[in-house]
Amino acid sequence: MTARPIYLDHHSTTPCDPRVLERMLPFFTESFGNPASISHEHGRKAATAVEEGRATVADFLQVRPNEVFFTAGATEANNIAIFGVLSDPSEHVITSEIEHKSILAPIARLEAEGYEVTRLRPDSEGFISPAELASAIRPTTRLVSIMAANGEIGTVQPLAELAAVCRERNVLFHTDATQAVGKVPLDLSEIECDLLSMSAHKLYGPKGIGALVVRRGVRVSSPLVGGGQEKNVRPGTVNVPGVIGLAAALELRASEMNEEARRLVELRDALWDRLVSIEGASVHGPRGLRLPGNLNVSFERVEAEPLMHSLRRFSISSGSACSSGDREPSHVLRAIGLSEERAMGSIRIGLGRSTTADELEMLVEDLKISVTRLREISAVR
Repeated sequence: MTARPIYLDHHSTTPCDPRVLERMLPFFTESFGNPASISHEHGRKAATAVEEGRATVADFLQVRPNEVFFTAGATEANNIAIFGVLSDPSEHVITSEIEHKSILAPIARLEAEGYEVTRLRPDSEGFISPAELASAIRPTTRLVSIMAANGEIGTVQPLAELAAVCRERNVLFHTDATQAVGKVPLDLSEIECDLLSMSAHKLYGPKGIGALVVRRGVRVSSPLVGGGQEKNVRPGTVNVPGVIGLAAALELRASEMNEEARRLVELRDALWDRLVSIEGASVHGPRGLRLPGNLNVSFERVEAEPLMHSLRRFSISSGSACSSGDREPSHVLRAIGLSEERAMGSIRIGLGRSTTADELEMLVEDLKISVTRLREISAVR
C-alpha cells in the first residue's frame, strides 16, 4: 500500500482533533435537537450546549458571551462584518493589499457601488504601519479591516496599535483573525477591536463553523435575513455539533497552544536555515512576529506548480487555499515587492502538531533533488 503524503499545509486546514470529534458525536445522534425549539427538552439541551460553547469562545478571546455570534465560517463572518456596518456609499473603507479574498472581494463590490476604498501597502515583510493607517483615515472613514496574521507569509500584525489608531479616531476596526486564533496570543481585553472573524478548521476543529465577535455598542445590520437566530446577526439554524467542536478545539488550544508554538518555532527556524542553504532560495516574510509554523519560500528559476508535483511525499500548497488553483501570482507576494517570477515560484510550508524534525529533513533532501532537476529541465528547454 502506498504511504500517504506527509501533510505540510496546516494554514489551509488542520485535521480535526479526535478529542474534538468525540465531543461532537453525541450532538449528531442522541442530542440532535434544534436550539431554537426551546419548548421541549431536546431543543433546550441543544440550546444549553450552544450557550456553553459561546461562553468558551468568549473566555478564550476575553470578550462577553453576548458579543459572540456563530457563523458558517470566517468567510461568512467577514461578509457580515463588512456589509453589516456599512450603509452609505459616501463612507470610506480602509483595508490592506494582503487581505484574504473574503475581505478583498466584498470590499471590491462596495467600491463598485460607489464606496471610497483605500488599500494600504505593506512593507517588504508584510507589516502594515500604524502611522500610515492614521494618515489614511478621513472624516468619512467608517471601517478599517486588517487581518491579524497572514496565512501566506506568516506576518503577525501589530494589532493593538492598529486598533488603537482607529479607536482614537472613532473608526470601527475589524480583523480577520482566522490564521491567528489558536496559534498566537489574542486577548481582546487588551486589543480595542470592534469586530473579529474566525474559523474552527484552522485550529484542529471542524469545518463549517466560525464566529464573529461584535463588541458591545457596535450595530450590525446583517445582509442575511431569516428566522432571527443569533439575534439576526446570522439567522439560520445553528450548527450545534460545529459549535461544540469549535469550543472543544479552543479549550485544547488554551492548554496546548504555547507549548506547541515553541516547538513549531524551533522546527520552523531550523528548516529556514536549511532552506536558505539551497542555491537561489529565498524565504519571504519576517523572521520574528511570524506564525509559528509558517514558511514561504521560492527558488530562483523554479516554478511552484512543477515543484509541488515533484514533491510527491508531501502535501504543500503555493499560497492561500482559496487561490491555489489560480495561475496568477500571489497578490500578497506582489504587494511585498516580489517579482512576478518569484511570486509564481513560491511555495508555502505549513507545520502543525504532527510535524517532526525527521519529516522536515526529508523535505529538504527532496527539495534539493527537485530544484536541481527542474533547473536542468528548464536549461534544456
